[in-house]
Amino acid sequence: MRSIICFVSFLLIAGQSLALTIDVGGTLGNVAASDFLNVTDTYLLSDCQTQCTNATDTINNCGTSDQCLCGPSTVIAITSCQQCMFNDLVTKFAKSSDPRAGSATAPTAYAAACLASANVTIPASFIALAPPSNWDGPFGVHLGVPETILGVTAAALLSGGSLLLLSNL
Repeated sequence: MRSIICFVSFLLIAGQSLALTIDVGGTLGNVAASDFLNVTDTYLLSDCQTQCTNATDTINNCGTSDQCLCGPSTVIAITSCQQCMFNDLVTKFAKSSDPRAGSATAPTAYAAACLASANVTIPASFIALAPPSNWDGPFGVHLGVPETILGVTAAALLSGGSLLLLSNL
């Protein structure tokens, strides 16, 4: 009986090490490498069909080889798909509910899984997502001169009134 339990335990442990699993977080938790790019936002997959199909084919060709799944060509293909989805989300000014879709955390989780499972360190430059060329970036809302004068005056009156009130207590 003990040998059967040991054998089953060995199979379970061996089965875990045969396929790379990525902790993407959120409601998804751990996903297999073969499901890493199966995002729920179908419009992203259709807009990025070329890049994501190439990445999915590369992952599927690796099978259960962690060394192949963590190899440069596979990681670059995955990052290309993620970059396309990120660009698409920025262009559409959208946010995806799927943590695997065009986010910087997805390739980072993939790299962490490669380090943990295959002892392969993926350089940050391989998984970095760059802002798209049409991104105008965050911008500050600046006040004009009249609004600034009004704001400073209101703040001075309120703070002066508060100090007067507190000093009379």
